[in-house]
Amino acid sequence: MKPIIGIVARSSRENEKSIIELNEDYRLAIVKAGGIPLVITPTDELDYGKVMPRQAGRLSSDAKNDFLRILSLCDGFVMTGGNRWYDCDEILCQYAYDHDLPLLGICLGMQILANMDNFSSTHVEDKTVLNDTYLEHQQPDVKYVHENTLFPSQLRDILKKDKIRVNSRHRYHVKAKDWFTVSCLSEDNLVEGIEIPEKKFMLGVQWHPESMISYDPEMLAIFEALVQACEK
Repeated sequence: MKPIIGIVARSSRENEKSIIELNEDYRLAIVKAGGIPLVITPTDELDYGKVMPRQAGRLSSDAKNDFLRILSLCDGFVMTGGNRWYDCDEILCQYAYDHDLPLLGICLGMQILANMDNFSSTHVEDKTVLNDTYLEHQQPDVKYVHENTLFPSQLRDILKKDKIRVNSRHRYHVKAKDWFTVSCLSEDNLVEGIEIPEKKFMLGVQWHPESMISYDPEMLAIFEALVQACEK
């Protein structure tokens, strides 16, 4: 049976209306990789298009239990890119960690994964850092923005390369920490990939491989590795 991959939808505000949406590239990447996509949304009554993470606070116990029921349907997860994260994101990340379920964090998703040590019982705390280098990383319409150097890691084993060219659309980044492995760096030395040691598959990338598959098919290997880890 194909594994079910939960993909996190993101909130936004357009024309005074709140939107919960998923970029089609994520869904197609999972389907092409051999998985079944399941869109994950919050389970409470909050209008996420109107509130920031600190205003949102934590889920009620009932809403959290409902959210955990959704997670229990999944064999693995993709934490997608976006502008801000909420309690649901931290619950998902912790759930995958505690149950050793495969997880791929992309852009914001990687930043959430890298902030697991900052998860608080009272509020969501974003400790990402504003980019300040010679390279502009917010270039959403450019196919290849910069080069990444890969180090010995699961990611390098997947891509089978020491250097890759990637897209880029982020204004913030994370700093290296001793509890995760840095799998690659950008040419201006920002962390572009992380992995959690001793976990089956907990991997994050700062770029958007799901958007590159149409012109760089080798990026599909990242999603295939996620699906394969879910099958084991």
